[in-house]
Amino acid sequence: MRLLLLIFLFVQVSASTAQTTGATVGTILRSLSGGDMMTGEVIDIEFSQSPKYTLLHFWKSNSDSCIKDFPGLLKLVNGYKERLVVYGFPYEYKQDIPSAKNTVNRFKLYWAQLLQYRQTGTQGANVIDVLGVNEFPVYMLLNKRGAVVVRSVSLLDIEVVLKRNNDD
Repeated sequence: MRLLLLIFLFVQVSASTAQTTGATVGTILRSLSGGDMMTGEVIDIEFSQSPKYTLLHFWKSNSDSCIKDFPGLLKLVNGYKERLVVYGFPYEYKQDIPSAKNTVNRFKLYWAQLLQYRQTGTQGANVIDVLGVNEFPVYMLLNKRGAVVVRSVSLLDIEVVLKRNNDD
């Protein structure tokens, strides 16, 4: 019951997403926080403090699809760095954390990486579970209000929005 209450406090789901689990376009996230995998620092994400958008990147170090996307992700982040702040959410078993750290360094993913512990059993990674992320990679682009503007497995969908709104 306590976990259920946390979920409702954590994510405000709009009426248009009533039939869908997790965060979809239009969902407003109030806040997110977690421990940075690389530094151990606790990160509190405040969407209103972002330049224009916040990109949430959910990934796993043992996913070929994720690894394949890293160069394109880095190019996108560098191309829109004045308008975008990025947070990674690596979803890892404890024994895979060293590999995930190596992946961050190898691909120069030098932004906060809020580790999500992948566990067996009924309890998993809180942010992953609450937002309904069940495939990887997943990208969520949020505006300054914390509203999900895009949720996609493709960087192209994120780039379309960033290009379209490049002048405002």
